[in-house]
Amino acid sequence: MDIGKIKGMNGTRVSRMLKQASSCVLAPSPPATYINAHAAGPQSLGPCWKTCLSILWGGVSLLLLTGCLSPIAMHRAVIEYDRTVSYVEADLLLLNIARARYHRPVHFTAVSSVAATFDFRTSAGIRGGIGSVTDSAERPINLEYSASVAENPTITIVPITGEEFTKRVLRPLDEDKFEFLIRQGYDINMVLRLMARGIAIDEAQGPLVLFNQPLQGEGYREFRRRLLHLAGLDAERKLFVGPILFEESQTVRTNRPPNPDEVVAALEKGFRWEGDGEGRVHTVRRKAVGRLLVANYDPARLSNDERRALHEEAQRLPSDVVLVDIRPGHPGGDYPLHGSILLRSMNAIIGFVARSIEEEPETAVAADSRTKTVVRNPAKTLEIEESVSRPGEYEFSVSFDGRYYSIRKFPVSQGMVPSWNQEAFAVLSNLFQMTVTDLTKYPTPAIAIAK
Repeated sequence: MDIGKIKGMNGTRVSRMLKQASSCVLAPSPPATYINAHAAGPQSLGPCWKTCLSILWGGVSLLLLTGCLSPIAMHRAVIEYDRTVSYVEADLLLLNIARARYHRPVHFTAVSSVAATFDFRTSAGIRGGIGSVTDSAERPINLEYSASVAENPTITIVPITGEEFTKRVLRPLDEDKFEFLIRQGYDINMVLRLMARGIAIDEAQGPLVLFNQPLQGEGYREFRRRLLHLAGLDAERKLFVGPILFEESQTVRTNRPPNPDEVVAALEKGFRWEGDGEGRVHTVRRKAVGRLLVANYDPARLSNDERRALHEEAQRLPSDVVLVDIRPGHPGGDYPLHGSILLRSMNAIIGFVARSIEEEPETAVAADSRTKTVVRNPAKTLEIEESVSRPGEYEFSVSFDGRYYSIRKFPVSQGMVPSWNQEAFAVLSNLFQMTVTDLTKYPTPAIAIAK
């Protein structure tokens, strides 16, 4: 508004106009003494505009605060839930090792789902008085704004019980799980010290079984030396671990050659036709993926008949037995081994680790002189520390029957290195995850915990 026009108005009209402007911006109406027709000149409207700017800045800040709180709270909650669930699974595995330490039955509980709702709320308001007063301090205006976040999680836990799970825990692990872990790059010595219950060596007088039990004395030490030899070959990239690939063939006699539809159908199923000159004798061939083999040579260099013979030998073994063939004339062949690796169950693995705490401790075993490459070789497969108080710098720790069972970040047993102990526990955790079936397939009473 032009200041000259304001000068021509009487004081009552000016005061009424300023009150209307003040009500539009929710600010206190300026007193008549701000602008007066009898004043010497126009006065500043600063206090009114400062209040407007404060209100505007408060509203913008409130919007920005609300927009920032939502993704920050969501991100932090997802990370914390994931971290908590992973620690719960690790602690449960460690707790069952402590139970097996005293020959108690193992029991597992799984977190099947975590559902959380987030309530983001914002509020803003202005509080003050309105009226004609001479002193603006008597009519203060307060801008109030706030934001809040409420979280309501619901966690569902499922006790893993029933015949199906019990069978999977007690049944020996199959060769596919062993191959899967080796393909991930885990140390074969570490994997087999956990998974193998022994090695059966074929000899002229019969199989000689070397058990993975420290109380077996020399048999246990020879078992460890065999594993170190395999690990040395693996470190040299001279160890083959994989399925035997060969070609199956079947001869068929017919009175006529196959028609095009029959040939196409056979090709779609992976078969290949070969016929004689007269078209009466046909050979059907197909590539096959056989059983797992651990060897110091590439079986692809063998003839098809030799590969088929190896597969047929492995086929006579159960699925929890892995064929091993370390032949003379190949790398590491001066320490030959033809036999099989006997795998054990998840329950047996937990019991083995538990007994190694005190009842049946593992001992240090040096590699055979014929093993060229030195690999990691700690005395204990997995170091679980038992103590009356919680140790410092632990990775995982649980309390059971008044004692603590922990995995240190920096193990102290002979030959142990931190990476080995953490990797061994990771292998054990992966084996358990591969043992547990999909909980949705087998209905089990669930427990929901709402906060």
